[in-house]
Amino acid sequence: MTLRILFSGTVAKHTDAPSDNEDSFHIALDAGKIAMADGASESFDAKNWAKLLVEQVIHTGISDDLLCACSQEYEALHDPNTLSWSKAAAYERGSFSTLLAVEENPNQKSIDVTAIGDSLAVWSDGRHILDSAPYSYSIQFDEKPILLSTRLEINPSLDGEAVRRVTWNYESEPRYLLCMTDALGAWFLSKVEAGDTTAFQQLCNLPDGETFIQLIESERNAGRMRRDDATLVVALLT
Repeated sequence: MTLRILFSGTVAKHTDAPSDNEDSFHIALDAGKIAMADGASESFDAKNWAKLLVEQVIHTGISDDLLCACSQEYEALHDPNTLSWSKAAAYERGSFSTLLAVEENPNQKSIDVTAIGDSLAVWSDGRHILDSAPYSYSIQFDEKPILLSTRLEINPSLDGEAVRRVTWNYESEPRYLLCMTDALGAWFLSKVEAGDTTAFQQLCNLPDGETFIQLIESERNAGRMRRDDATLVVALLT
């Protein structure tokens, strides 16, 4: 495989409550796949919904079969009859999450990216940002993202504009792939737009998880990053 993980980590919106983190990611190096999901905080159980999506998409890809399988597993986790009326109502409204899936095609020397919602994939040659998906500008994070729901009947068509698909090639020289959830993505694109190249170098050269936590907390406390769960995977393709 030509996919090498340089860093992976996640920081909860409140570092003293890591169990409340509703982001989830899964890396399957043997299959050349990375999946990332950001559970919506207003959901009944966004944490488990996001976790189910990233675990299953590695095997099935983004499809109606994926959503059906994850919905069944999600329903098996909860019995509405045992919930209070308010929690039962929240359960009925559903849980929601973004989903970002990346798959390497080593024979074609390419990466397929599929994105629903506002978790961000960034493509770079190590010096310049070549592309990003599904967003290109930080202001786009102000829009309400499209989400996948446990209520299958309200999900967007997976064949329509709700799903952003892009293929990136790495034939000539090494490429960096960065996958990140929305708070980190908005911060990163705002830095790029301001001509600040240090953000890319910071993310690509993280030595450990503690340094990542320090970076996130520093930017949050300075008001430059929204306080939300932040997840990052950095990969190198050669």
